[in-house]
Amino acid sequence: MRGKAFVLATVLTVSGTAAVYYAAQGRDGMRLAPAAAVAAPRGGEKFTRLTDPPRTVVTTANGAVVATLTDGSRTVVLTGPARTFSELRSAQATVTTTAWVRLAPEPWSPGTERAPWFKPWLTAASADTTPDVLAVGSQYLDGAPAVRDQAGRRIAGDAAFGRDADYDDYLGTGALDSAGFVRLVYGYREGYPLRDNGLPRTAAAMAGPGPGTPVVPDSGRHATDYSHLQPGDLLFFTKAPAAGEVTRVGIYLGLDDDGHRRVLASSADTGGPSFLDTGADYARTFRSAKRL
Repeated sequence: MRGKAFVLATVLTVSGTAAVYYAAQGRDGMRLAPAAAVAAPRGGEKFTRLTDPPRTVVTTANGAVVATLTDGSRTVVLTGPARTFSELRSAQATVTTTAWVRLAPEPWSPGTERAPWFKPWLTAASADTTPDVLAVGSQYLDGAPAVRDQAGRRIAGDAAFGRDADYDDYLGTGALDSAGFVRLVYGYREGYPLRDNGLPRTAAAMAGPGPGTPVVPDSGRHATDYSHLQPGDLLFFTKAPAAGEVTRVGIYLGLDDDGHRRVLASSADTGGPSFLDTGADYARTFRSAKRL
């Protein structure tokens, strides 16, 4: 049950198709395998280096994309079974995607495919169908059922918006602000560090020199280039179009069934996490993006 506001998925652009990021793409910006899933790697993978941003794309012997790993980032996008996310109460939209977003044990760098940990990790991650970053984020949408840990504490379920509410506030009151939502999903649930040099407390600090690889650099102006985005990226927004510092952050989900770009974010406009579909506001205030 929500108060006045919630986490939602918003439209970044009125319409548009994904720009070519690697080979042929599905509507989520990832190449779709013929059977909507790519088998776990069995050897013979090809590792291709691409630029802007610098990254390694892993493909099978027949050219199907297995994973994309970006330099300086732990976020890995793997190709897996197609899933559909929906938040009909606020956005009236669905996102069908073959992208599965996982955190690697350490940030990627060229040649890491030769590290002892990588092949076993990739094989396990490619076969893993437990909730990933996107699925975990959807567990806080309007109407989502409660999920409790072994101690009986609610760790997921319909979230309300709460100004200055962090992930630990959600565990008590069920409320989150936009940065708290990201810290809850990536930090508390997925294990990304929150202390020391980890994920900062505010959207402005997340957008700054902290962890992650810039994929849409902050030019100090409204950003309009979405071509480098991939599911799981952090998207940053200002309060007013083309002015001021970053005040909001969300997790990029991908393209919906109408070709609109969708973001999971906690917003006062809707009362908590949802598909941010509040008109053109987020499209006009998009400033930058990072990949954790």
